[in-house]
Amino acid sequence: MLDEHLLLKQMADGHKHAFDLFYQKFHRYVFQIALKILSNREEAEDICHDVFLEIYQKPHQFNDKRGSVKAWIAVKTRSRAIDRLRKKSDVLANKLEDILTNSSPAADEFVLKSMESNELRAALKLLPEEQQQAIYYMYFEHFTQREIALKMDRPLGSVKSFVRYGLQHLRKQKSLLRWIGSNGGDK
Repeated sequence: MLDEHLLLKQMADGHKHAFDLFYQKFHRYVFQIALKILSNREEAEDICHDVFLEIYQKPHQFNDKRGSVKAWIAVKTRSRAIDRLRKKSDVLANKLEDILTNSSPAADEFVLKSMESNELRAALKLLPEEQQQAIYYMYFEHFTQREIALKMDRPLGSVKSFVRYGLQHLRKQKSLLRWIGSNGGDK
């Protein structure tokens, strides 16, 4: 198989066959990175598509002074996968906020069914323990705030604060991720 540097140069010159060879050489590598980060096969495939499309359109972005082709592809894949997770975190925080402000049981059920529970659990793990518990009991176990207070052996006002501060932490996290995302990546 041809050297990846030569394949990138040929892609920049418009050779589609060079892209095919490049794809064959690296598609498993890209997919494995994306799958490890996203833990979702379909999303990992989407990331692969995005990464290879970008490489095909902009092969000149590779700079051999900054590292190997394999490292460049890994950074690009990792960045795209993390961007996908950040977007999900935004959606998650917004949906949780909507649930609290619109306390209709039908709305709660609709929003929760549309969310992937593993994403919600992953985001909750980033919160302090008591905030995690309060939000978990409220939205997964469907406890009232009074029931949560009894279960956690805490005052009702504390439970309300745990939920409110938990959502605030998610919002802060969302803002921080946006700030990092505006300066980060592999550009």
